[in-house]
Amino acid sequence: MPIYTYRCLECDHIHEVIQKASDPPIQKCDRCDGELKKGFHPAGIVFKGSGFYINDSKASGDSSKSSES
Repeated sequence: MPIYTYRCLECDHIHEVIQKASDPPIQKCDRCDGELKKGFHPAGIVFKGSGFYINDSKASGDSSKSSES
C-alpha cells in the first residue's frame, strides 16, 4: 500500500498515512481541524542478492555487441 502525506494548510503539520488507493482521503487535521492537502510517496524498490547488471538479462548470443579484431 502506498504512503500518503497530508499537509495541513493552517498549521503546516504533516501526517503520513498508509492507505489503500480506494480509501477516502482524510479531510481535517487532528491538531487544529484545518483543511488537509493530500500528497503521495511512491514505494521504494529494494534489490536483494548479488546484484543486477545489464548483462544478466541479455541472451548469450546477442548480436548487438561489436566484434573486436
